[in-house]
Amino acid sequence: MDHKLRVLVRLDVDPSSAVLEVTGCLTADSWRSLAPVIRKTAALVRGHRIAVDLTTAQHIERAALPLLRGNVAGRDIDLRIACPEVLPECPAMVPAGGAKQ
Repeated sequence: MDHKLRVLVRLDVDPSSAVLEVTGCLTADSWRSLAPVIRKTAALVRGHRIAVDLTTAQHIERAALPLLRGNVAGRDIDLRIACPEVLPECPAMVPAGGAKQ
């Protein structure tokens, strides 16, 4: 399956924070594409407060979250990541009908 990552950056007129709405698949590989977007967005935001909203992501690999946090947080960026309690699995791995085997 092609794991595409889509990011919508939301900035207010008074940019003290930003929200990155992520859809698609956040994987142990694709987090590398998201990290520079977070850093570039932080450069535009005075407070360096960045919220990454993964609540509508199609697929989130558990391994991707600590990689993203560890490589972006702490660099003068107040990073907050919102994700569902139960991480969505890759649709290619879920059998037709939605039932897990």
